[in-house]
Amino acid sequence: MRMKWQAAAAVAAAAVVAGCTVTVGGSASPVPGQGPVTQAVDACSLLSPEQLDALGYRSPGKPVKENKARLQPPMCLWNSKDDVEPPAVLDVGLATDMDFGEYLSGAVPKSSPQQIGGLNWVQYGSILPDDCTFYATLGAKSFAYVGVSAGKLDKSCELARRAIPQAAAHLPGGQDAPPITASAKPGPAGPLLSVDPCTMLKPDQVAQLTNISPAGEKDTSSTVPDASFCLWDDTDGDDGQKAFEVWLGPSTPVGEWPGTKNVNPTETVDVGGKKWGLFPNMGGLRVTCGATLAITDTSSVQVVSGFIGDDAKTCDLVKQGLPLVTANLPG
Repeated sequence: MRMKWQAAAAVAAAAVVAGCTVTVGGSASPVPGQGPVTQAVDACSLLSPEQLDALGYRSPGKPVKENKARLQPPMCLWNSKDDVEPPAVLDVGLATDMDFGEYLSGAVPKSSPQQIGGLNWVQYGSILPDDCTFYATLGAKSFAYVGVSAGKLDKSCELARRAIPQAAAHLPGGQDAPPITASAKPGPAGPLLSVDPCTMLKPDQVAQLTNISPAGEKDTSSTVPDASFCLWDDTDGDDGQKAFEVWLGPSTPVGEWPGTKNVNPTETVDVGGKKWGLFPNMGGLRVTCGATLAITDTSSVQVVSGFIGDDAKTCDLVKQGLPLVTANLPG
């Protein structure tokens, strides 16, 4: 099992999901003078694309071939979808000609047998601290496992138990998979949904901001779902003032912006009763400052700028711009 998890950890750490192997039709024929041909196991077929989508993982998976010398059964790994929290890696394996006791190498069970999906599953420890893996023996030299790494052991076990009955349906002796529906993620809604971020500053307001171009440029985010922003570029060269940006997140709670998650603001700026949280050194960048404001429980606004060359000025333009932006917020 030690060797198996070394391989699994390396694949998971790469965070690259490639295509599954293709099942080839027909029967395998032995080569003259050799023994029977062993049919390759496609561990990626143990979960259907529909099951994976409902569980929150991206298809296709990353297949890993069997390596008996390293006690590594055929397995498949899937990364969670981008909008799923917490990020996780699902690992499913199936051995058809490997001694389970030898594979375990003396590992001690961490749970009593649990019947899930018509099979008895037992959790064993792993060298990965956040990994939770359950095993089911299927025959004298056959076993399957389902494991998840999701950052915290209790969350990993929760996700593994959710996936087990879906994988069990594709195993000998397994029961039909119970219905499963994807966890609903709140979509964009509320007052920010149809707002153009470039309307958050009027031309006469932009003129009040030092070294900022009069025309803003709208764009959408590749990292924050549903978010859009307007950028007013700086006009003083590479150093000095940085561009001024207003971000609208119609489905982004105020604590979910990159650089603010699990971070407390250093200061609260009150603008007409609106409480902006201020984040100097946003995202660990000394020259960047951000401020966030909740619009609803699931939507928020972010203002970002900064200064290069004088740390004392990092948040000056952000603070100057907050009253101007606040005056233009919907509602």
